[in-house]
Amino acid sequence: MTGGRVFYVAPDPVAALGSQLSVLAASDAGLAADPGRITVVPGGGRAGRSLLDIPEVGRRLQREASAVVLWTGSAAARRRLAELGVPSANSDPQIARRLENKAHFQDAARARGIPVPRSVSGVAGPALLAAASHCGRAVFQLARGYSGAATFPVQDASELAALVTRFEGHPCRVAEFIEGTPVTVTGVALEERVALGPPCLQLTGLAELTPHPLGSCGNDFSSPVPGAEAVAEVAQRTGEWLRELGHRGIFGVDLVVDPKGRPWCIEVNPRLVASLPLWSLSAPAGSSLLDLHLAAFGLAEDTGASLDCHWSQLILYQQGRAGSAEAPVSEEGAWGSAGGFVPDRRLTLAGPGLGRVGLIRRSPAGPGKELARLILEGPLIGAGGGLLPHLRAAVLALRAELEPEPAHQ
Repeated sequence: MTGGRVFYVAPDPVAALGSQLSVLAASDAGLAADPGRITVVPGGGRAGRSLLDIPEVGRRLQREASAVVLWTGSAAARRRLAELGVPSANSDPQIARRLENKAHFQDAARARGIPVPRSVSGVAGPALLAAASHCGRAVFQLARGYSGAATFPVQDASELAALVTRFEGHPCRVAEFIEGTPVTVTGVALEERVALGPPCLQLTGLAELTPHPLGSCGNDFSSPVPGAEAVAEVAQRTGEWLRELGHRGIFGVDLVVDPKGRPWCIEVNPRLVASLPLWSLSAPAGSSLLDLHLAAFGLAEDTGASLDCHWSQLILYQQGRAGSAEAPVSEEGAWGSAGGFVPDRRLTLAGPGLGRVGLIRRSPAGPGKELARLILEGPLIGAGGGLLPHLRAAVLALRAELEPEPAHQ
């Protein structure tokens, strides 16, 4: 193999913003053309795995790649890369699959001594309903699901019974609802250590952004996090557990901090995470989260540097309307004097500059799918827990543009 570059292969290049990776993607997500960095491969579908089967992609990776990073690794992708003779820079997908199964995670984490809410796991049906009847206010989750699409708040026994009937026969979890502040900690599991970044507020269930009542919809790295020391301690223990299980590379830990400052671990994401570009933008000349991820696979040096992040993001999910059929255009700009976003150039893979704002638009892909995101510096949340007024106005304007109300006859 003659190559020396690490390639990111995925449906779109968003996770590679601010990085030095070369990108092979099915879509450019509306970014400005960058022939030296982004190659759009028609017919690539909606998964990085499908791109690997395209002959021209395989030949290029064999010629030029020292390794490949996928947005989501899989056993099939690892086999295909092995056929091509190109190393994979994703952790063992079987480890991730077990841990992202919410029913398995709950029992395994509790056995490890990680604080998790009380819960009942099993197959949705009469037995599970009887076992969970004491839960009262709870959270019903299917075993698998992302961004809150398979997570439902439960107010009482009748709502729980309705969900159990709706999803009868499906593996699920019913967990005690923890009132508090959602928080995320991102880190990297290396061979000899776990590196953690600072925790951030995880925006959850904001109606302006997501149709899912408990869906994550952004990261605020500038607002204070309650119980930060206790959060870091639980995240460190969780990261060490993942490392011992064999996970390598980036991971995320989702927690809720209750009113007494106690953190409760809700789930782990042993894979690349949506906040990845924020970390790359925060460390353009230093050791970034992605640098440490590559170090976990012997593709970069672990300098021992600490991780930091000072960018934030809002993620807008499709509510259900058809949306615009026009090709997306992603832009960079600033806040205008009236508070609105004023674009002045196409956004590139380098991401927005300091003090600037990046807007990524996507083609509508169906209800609950990501439609757009704003990447910016500074706090997102006001004292009352909602979006700051200028951000709320920008989000509402963006939704009106991308999901216009149908014209009345």
